[in-house]
Amino acid sequence: MTIQTQRLVIRDFTRADAENLYRIVREENILRFMADWAEGTACPQDYYKYIDGMRRRKPSKNMQVNKRYAVTLLHSDEIIGMVGMGLTEDLNEVDVAYFMAEAHQRQGYTKEALNALLDWIFRVSNVPYLIATIDCANEASQKTALACGFELFEKRTPIGHRQHNMESGSYYYFRRYRPGKTHKEGTV
Repeated sequence: MTIQTQRLVIRDFTRADAENLYRIVREENILRFMADWAEGTACPQDYYKYIDGMRRRKPSKNMQVNKRYAVTLLHSDEIIGMVGMGLTEDLNEVDVAYFMAEAHQRQGYTKEALNALLDWIFRVSNVPYLIATIDCANEASQKTALACGFELFEKRTPIGHRQHNMESGSYYYFRRYRPGKTHKEGTV
Protein backbone atom coordinates (compact mmCIF):
# COMPACT_ATOMS: atom_id res chain seq x y z
CA MET A 1 0.00 0.00 0.00
CA THR A 2 1.23 3.47 -0.85
CA ILE A 3 -0.55 6.75 -0.14
CA GLN A 4 0.84 10.11 -1.18
CA THR A 5 -0.28 13.34 0.46
CA GLN A 6 0.81 16.92 -0.10
CA ARG A 7 4.01 16.44 1.96
CA LEU A 8 4.22 12.74 2.82
CA VAL A 9 4.27 9.18 1.53
CA ILE A 10 2.77 6.40 3.60
CA ARG A 11 4.23 3.09 2.47
CA ASP A 12 5.39 -0.33 3.59
CA PHE A 13 8.50 -0.41 5.75
CA THR A 14 11.74 -1.50 4.08
CA ARG A 15 14.98 -2.69 5.63
CA ALA A 16 16.49 0.68 4.72
CA ASP A 17 14.16 2.21 7.35
CA ALA A 18 15.62 0.14 10.20
CA GLU A 19 18.24 2.65 11.34
CA ASN A 20 15.86 5.62 11.51
CA LEU A 21 13.12 3.46 13.04
CA TYR A 22 15.56 2.30 15.72
CA ARG A 23 16.41 5.93 16.52
CA ILE A 24 12.84 7.25 16.46
CA VAL A 25 11.32 4.65 18.78
CA ARG A 26 13.93 5.51 21.40
CA GLU A 27 12.90 9.15 21.56
CA GLU A 28 11.48 10.09 24.95
CA ASN A 29 7.77 10.42 24.19
CA ILE A 30 7.59 7.46 21.85
CA LEU A 31 9.42 5.26 24.31
CA ARG A 32 7.15 6.58 27.03
CA PHE A 33 3.87 5.68 25.31
CA MET A 34 4.83 2.93 22.83
CA ALA A 35 7.64 1.11 24.60
CA ASP A 36 6.91 -2.16 22.79
CA TRP A 37 8.47 -0.71 19.64
CA ALA A 38 11.88 -0.73 21.36
CA GLU A 39 11.54 -4.05 23.21
CA GLY A 40 14.00 -6.76 22.17
CA THR A 41 15.93 -4.52 19.78
CA ALA A 42 19.57 -3.88 20.61
CA CYS A 43 20.51 -2.60 17.15
CA PRO A 44 18.77 -1.43 13.94
CA GLN A 45 19.17 -4.84 12.29
CA ASP A 46 16.90 -6.32 14.97
CA TYR A 47 14.03 -4.65 13.09
CA TYR A 48 14.66 -6.68 9.93
CA LYS A 49 12.52 -9.59 11.13
CA TYR A 50 9.64 -7.24 11.97
CA ILE A 51 9.94 -5.37 8.66
CA ASP A 52 10.16 -8.62 6.68
CA GLY A 53 7.07 -9.91 8.50
CA MET A 54 5.09 -6.77 7.68
CA ARG A 55 6.18 -6.97 4.03
CA ARG A 56 5.08 -10.62 3.76
CA ARG A 57 1.53 -9.66 4.66
CA LYS A 58 -0.16 -9.34 1.34
CA PRO A 59 -1.93 -6.07 0.59
CA SER A 60 -5.41 -6.53 1.94
CA LYS A 61 -8.63 -4.68 2.49
CA ASN A 62 -9.08 -6.67 5.70
CA MET A 63 -8.54 -4.02 8.37
CA GLN A 64 -8.47 -6.64 11.10
CA VAL A 65 -4.96 -7.68 10.04
CA ASN A 66 -2.44 -5.67 12.06
CA LYS A 67 -0.39 -3.59 9.67
CA ARG A 68 2.01 -0.72 10.28
CA TYR A 69 3.27 1.69 7.62
CA ALA A 70 6.23 4.04 7.42
CA VAL A 71 5.48 7.75 7.18
CA THR A 72 8.14 9.40 5.03
CA LEU A 73 8.82 12.86 3.69
CA LEU A 74 7.67 13.17 0.09
CA HIS A 75 10.87 14.57 -1.40
CA SER A 76 13.48 12.67 0.62
CA ASP A 77 11.83 9.34 1.54
CA GLU A 78 13.19 9.88 5.08
CA ILE A 79 11.09 7.94 7.59
CA ILE A 80 9.66 10.29 10.20
CA GLY A 81 6.90 8.22 11.79
CA MET A 82 4.41 5.38 11.64
CA VAL A 83 0.68 4.90 11.16
CA GLY A 84 -1.23 1.65 11.21
CA MET A 85 -4.33 -0.26 12.10
CA GLY A 86 -5.51 -3.68 13.15
CA LEU A 87 -7.87 -5.64 15.34
CA THR A 88 -7.26 -5.21 19.06
CA GLU A 89 -7.36 -8.54 20.84
CA ASP A 90 -8.84 -7.21 24.07
CA LEU A 91 -11.52 -4.94 22.53
CA ASN A 92 -12.20 -6.81 19.26
CA GLU A 93 -12.39 -3.54 17.31
CA VAL A 94 -10.17 -2.02 14.63
CA ASP A 95 -7.73 0.35 16.31
CA VAL A 96 -5.39 2.90 14.76
CA ALA A 97 -1.89 3.64 15.99
CA TYR A 98 0.59 6.39 15.17
CA PHE A 99 3.76 8.13 16.24
CA MET A 100 5.94 10.88 14.83
CA ALA A 101 9.64 11.64 15.38
CA GLU A 102 10.11 14.52 17.82
CA ALA A 103 11.84 16.70 15.19
CA HIS A 104 8.69 16.48 13.03
CA GLN A 105 6.03 16.97 15.70
CA ARG A 106 3.82 20.08 15.85
CA GLN A 107 4.07 20.57 12.09
CA GLY A 108 0.84 18.86 11.07
CA TYR A 109 2.54 15.71 9.76
CA THR A 110 0.80 13.33 12.18
CA LYS A 111 -2.63 14.74 11.36
CA GLU A 112 -1.86 14.62 7.61
CA ALA A 113 -0.68 11.01 7.76
CA LEU A 114 -3.46 9.79 10.03
CA ASN A 115 -6.19 11.47 7.98
CA ALA A 116 -4.77 9.92 4.79
CA LEU A 117 -4.78 6.47 6.42
CA LEU A 118 -8.33 6.92 7.74
CA ASP A 119 -9.59 8.04 4.31
CA TRP A 120 -7.94 5.00 2.70
CA ILE A 121 -9.42 2.60 5.27
CA PHE A 122 -12.95 3.92 4.78
CA ARG A 123 -12.52 3.89 0.99
CA VAL A 124 -11.31 0.28 0.67
CA SER A 125 -13.16 -1.45 3.52
CA ASN A 126 -16.61 -1.63 5.06
CA VAL A 127 -15.43 -0.95 8.62
CA PRO A 128 -18.22 1.16 10.20
CA TYR A 129 -15.88 2.91 12.62
CA LEU A 130 -12.32 2.93 13.92
CA ILE A 131 -11.10 3.38 17.47
CA ALA A 132 -8.10 4.94 19.15
CA THR A 133 -7.18 4.03 22.71
CA ILE A 134 -4.92 6.68 24.17
CA ASP A 135 -3.21 6.82 27.53
CA CYS A 136 -4.75 9.56 29.69
CA ALA A 137 -1.24 11.00 30.11
CA ASN A 138 -0.69 11.36 26.35
CA GLU A 139 -2.29 14.74 25.74
CA ALA A 140 -0.60 15.32 22.37
CA SER A 141 -2.03 12.11 20.93
CA GLN A 142 -5.48 12.95 22.28
CA LYS A 143 -5.35 16.32 20.48
CA THR A 144 -4.32 14.60 17.26
CA ALA A 145 -7.22 12.14 17.49
CA LEU A 146 -9.71 14.96 18.03
CA ALA A 147 -8.18 16.98 15.17
CA CYS A 148 -8.67 13.93 12.92
CA GLY A 149 -12.38 13.66 13.67
CA PHE A 150 -12.35 11.10 16.46
CA GLU A 151 -14.96 11.53 19.18
CA LEU A 152 -14.10 10.93 22.81
CA PHE A 153 -16.48 8.31 24.13
CA GLU A 154 -15.23 7.52 27.60
CA LYS A 155 -12.41 7.11 30.02
CA ARG A 156 -11.70 3.48 30.82
CA THR A 157 -9.82 1.99 33.74
CA PRO A 158 -9.18 -1.73 33.35
CA ILE A 159 -9.63 -3.66 36.56
CA GLY A 160 -7.24 -6.49 37.34
CA HIS A 161 -4.79 -5.80 34.50
CA ARG A 162 -2.88 -2.96 32.87
CA GLN A 163 -3.35 -1.99 29.28
CA HIS A 164 -0.33 -2.68 27.09
CA ASN A 165 1.76 0.44 26.45
CA MET A 166 -0.14 2.53 28.97
CA GLU A 167 1.77 4.69 31.44
CA SER A 168 -1.28 5.55 33.50
CA GLY A 169 -3.85 3.08 34.74
CA SER A 170 -6.55 4.57 32.50
CA TYR A 171 -7.05 5.40 28.85
CA TYR A 172 -9.44 7.39 26.69
CA TYR A 173 -11.52 5.48 24.17
CA PHE A 174 -12.14 7.41 20.92
CA ARG A 175 -14.17 6.50 17.83
CA ARG A 176 -14.28 7.86 14.31
CA TYR A 177 -17.19 6.79 12.16
CA ARG A 178 -17.34 6.25 8.46
CA PRO A 179 -18.10 9.61 6.81
CA GLY A 180 -21.83 10.26 6.80
CA LYS A 181 -22.49 7.90 9.71
CA THR A 182 -23.36 8.73 13.30
CA HIS A 183 -22.51 6.69 16.35
CA LYS A 184 -26.00 5.12 16.30
CA GLU A 185 -25.72 4.18 12.62
CA GLY A 186 -22.06 3.14 12.86
CA THR A 187 -22.45 0.37 15.40
CA VAL A 188 -22.72 -3.18 14.26
